[in-house]
Amino acid sequence: TLTTLHVGWNSIGVEGAQYLGNVLNNNSILVKLDHKSNEIYDDGIQYIADALRNNTTLKTLNLVRNNISDEGANYLINALENNTVKQISYLSFLNLS
Repeated sequence: TLTTLHVGWNSIGVEGAQYLGNVLNNNSILVKLDHKSNEIYDDGIQYIADALRNNTTLKTLNLVRNNISDEGANYLINALENNTVKQISYLSFLNLS
């Protein structure tokens, strides 16, 4: 059973984040997602955040080097208010003001 997925350093962009969001929306197994350096920006993080609203399995999320601004961080914060994610790793290299 796959419980950890490393998709970092693949520059999947916004379109890849949309596909990954679809996977997370239907996920009942994945516990850890390493999603670093994929150039998903705010548009991409919105797909991930929307999926996390319904995901009850994921516990750890790594989003380093994805060019996420205040707007994208707010999407994520709102999505995680009632979520099971316990650790968001490496929130460095965000474009927060």
